[in-house]
Amino acid sequence: MKDMVQFGLRIRQLRKQNHFTLRELGERSGVSYSFINSIENNRFNPSRETVIALADSLNRADKDELLLLAGFAPTDEESLDAPSGPGVSNIDDPEVSLFFKDFQSAPRERRDEMLRFWHFIKEQQINRTPDSEQ
Repeated sequence: MKDMVQFGLRIRQLRKQNHFTLRELGERSGVSYSFINSIENNRFNPSRETVIALADSLNRADKDELLLLAGFAPTDEESLDAPSGPGVSNIDDPEVSLFFKDFQSAPRERRDEMLRFWHFIKEQQINRTPDSEQ
C-alpha cells in the first residue's frame, strides 16, 4: 500500500532541508518542477524511476525509505547503501519478499512504526565503530 501523503510531505521536507526551490530540484533531478509540485501536493503518483531520481538529487535522502513510501520495494542495486557480498539477502529472498508484502499491506500506523525501527537500525549502524559488538 502506498503512502503518497507521507511521500509528498517527505519530498517537500527534504527539498527544504536542501534549500532547493522546486525549479532547482527539477534541474538536479530531471523531473519537471510542476510534477514535483504535484507530487508534494499528492496530485500525482511518481514512477519508480522518478522516486530514484529525486532521492539521488536530495542530500540526506534515504532512497529505500522513499521507495517504500511510494509503494516500491527497494532492490540492492538501487539502495544508497546496499550491502553486498556472500550471504546478503536480496529481493529474491522469500523472507525479504514477505517483509515487503507485509509492509505494503500494513495499516499506516504499523508502516510508520516499521520505518521508525528501520531508521533506528540504520542510525545504530552509522554510529557503530569497527571494534564494537553488534
